[in-house]
Amino acid sequence: MKRNRLCLVAAFGMGILGIASSQSGCGGGSSINEPGSGGSGGDTGAAGGGGPGTGGAPAGGGNGGASSGAGGMSNTPTGGQTGTSTGGTVGGTGGRPTTGVGGAPGAAGTPGGGGGVCGAGDGNLPAEPTLPATACATLMAGFTIVPGTPPSEAALDTTRIQQALTACPAGQAVKLVTGGASNGFITGPITVPTGVTLWVDAGVTLFGTRNPTVYNNASGLITVRGTNSGIVGDGTIDGQGGEPQIGGTQSWWDINGGGGSSPALIVVSSVTNFTLYRITLHNSPMFHVKLAARGFTVWGVTIKTPSVTTNSVGTALNANVAHNTDGIDPGEAASNGFIVCSKISVGDDHIAIKGATGVTNLTVAHNHFYAGHGMSIGSEINGGVSGLNVYDLSIDGLGSGLGGGSSNGIRIKSDPSRGGVVMNANYTDICTRNLANPIIITPMYSALTGTLIPTYTGITIRNFRSVASTVAPMVTLLGFDSAHITGITLDNVVIDGLTAARISASNANLTLGPGNVNFMPTGTGVTVTNNISGTSTPNPCGADRFPTF
Repeated sequence: MKRNRLCLVAAFGMGILGIASSQSGCGGGSSINEPGSGGSGGDTGAAGGGGPGTGGAPAGGGNGGASSGAGGMSNTPTGGQTGTSTGGTVGGTGGRPTTGVGGAPGAAGTPGGGGGVCGAGDGNLPAEPTLPATACATLMAGFTIVPGTPPSEAALDTTRIQQALTACPAGQAVKLVTGGASNGFITGPITVPTGVTLWVDAGVTLFGTRNPTVYNNASGLITVRGTNSGIVGDGTIDGQGGEPQIGGTQSWWDINGGGGSSPALIVVSSVTNFTLYRITLHNSPMFHVKLAARGFTVWGVTIKTPSVTTNSVGTALNANVAHNTDGIDPGEAASNGFIVCSKISVGDDHIAIKGATGVTNLTVAHNHFYAGHGMSIGSEINGGVSGLNVYDLSIDGLGSGLGGGSSNGIRIKSDPSRGGVVMNANYTDICTRNLANPIIITPMYSALTGTLIPTYTGITIRNFRSVASTVAPMVTLLGFDSAHITGITLDNVVIDGLTAARISASNANLTLGPGNVNFMPTGTGVTVTNNISGTSTPNPCGADRFPTF
């Protein structure tokens, strides 16, 4: 039996996802596929005993990747790592090297077919969403965007957009389209009602107002309610968070940085079956997506904030000044959700799972993160977080400008004022680069006190690699006290350049193996069970895992 291996070649802006699939054997082995110029890496050899297999000779037909059988554990949930693709009519390049133990050499790989689709063949995922078949109303843009100049707010589009959404029958969409040279809309707060989809077409940007009085008490630019609602399309929603507000000199981000609060870009509140698909989000005033939904799919979304290097008055913009601009925040009883094939670069957490009222059963797969504060749980977890499955994730800090506590990979954070139980969180096939904190798990996120003690158990990190970089990495593995022990399994976890002095551990039960771990945590209340056996190959995490934004 064969399973597809998946990949995402990501670029910001209006770029297109180029994806390829390749095949890997599933008989307990893994494959090592060297890049080819034509077909993807092919079938793995049968698993066997003995030492690690070596690659067979390339098969004909476009440099099929050589493969080796392996008797160990496959290092992704789908049976192998993903390949890359040039996005053309020829097959993708060879799959990424994977990790296995033992196995005799396998036969040479067979040439691959044409490029696949991100997420296709991954049995953990639902079917990819589609754009709506019909639109109840089509609205044309009212002005031409002038790069570097905020749109005029003399006449907002709020009323016509809201009227169309309110009148739209369930199961249909309101579509925003270009009209000749006109490609912009400008709006105040709007609500997407139950069963309706807001469709922002390619070439269109929907701007949020810079006028705080227009927001009044609204918590977000776009509020979604009800059942089976969505926001989709190949256009852009821009919250103008880095621009000076009308009537003042400060931006939304300046206010956030001074301890204030600003509206989110999208607020999904008490919704069942929500879809966010293919849309690009820029420059939210604060959080980009606050996601409280029972059943949701976020697929093929790009979040890039700041989207420009200077605002309209010449102020420099970067991730350090885009305060509190989380990417996607599942919370408030979010459950049964998927965040897939997306790209996120922001000024705060890429994803922050906030379990104030309990969050369960989330899958985060085939994503790429750039600037940001990490793949995070917390800090509010008093309702509990459970059933998290994160895999095929890369986090690239190179050139992000972030450092210290703002440069994180896997992150679980809370404190006694808002703690709870985090359990059964699994991270597999993770690549990081140039991060100060590739792994940081702490129940002492702040100095706030209380009786809600954070407890972390059943945390598994497998096939994780932090590649060598210019940043000295730090690993933090903490429990609160001897009565609240953190339980973590580390399996094939390699942190390049890590020194003993930069490992902080306390009140933790740690299980190592069966794959190698290149550091040994010690500290007060730390118990280590060493199950490392044989040899393992570190997750290679080559350049293909860190595409340019």
